[in-house]
Amino acid sequence: LRKAPCPILTVPPHAPAKAPADVTFGRILCPMDFSPSALQAFGFALDLARQAGGAVTLLHAIEWLAEEGHAHAHFNVKDYRQHLDEDAHARLQALIAEQPRVECAVQDLVAAGKAYHEILATAAAQEADLIVMGAQGRGGVGLALFGSTTQQVVRAATCPVLTVRG
Repeated sequence: LRKAPCPILTVPPHAPAKAPADVTFGRILCPMDFSPSALQAFGFALDLARQAGGAVTLLHAIEWLAEEGHAHAHFNVKDYRQHLDEDAHARLQALIAEQPRVECAVQDLVAAGKAYHEILATAAAQEADLIVMGAQGRGGVGLALFGSTTQQVVRAATCPVLTVRG
């Protein structure tokens, strides 16, 4: 997925079968970590939603400070978490505003938790027809230890996933 020269559509084996004429992607989830590939994926998501007369949910997951149990923190965790949430919403709104043509509904959503858990939960809750995401995010040590968010989502998604390189 990370090395493919073109976007890749992965369809899970348990996805409901549809006739080719029935395939539309009206409810699209686009996870956003602000990496180059995620930004590229957002453009694809907007274009697909526009073509289908659909909508895009732009989701950012805040992983740091997502879980409780910061008894030894030397700052107000609740206030800082609220700051991170507000900052993420502002960045998502700015990203939406800078798009030259947004001809579909776009909702921004910020969640706290492991990114792949939040992506899969949001896709299920919104009955997403498609997840459009970057093939390579802001990985690093987490990628080496746990595998990428993209890999986790592709393996566990119940709807097709379109992965896009930056």
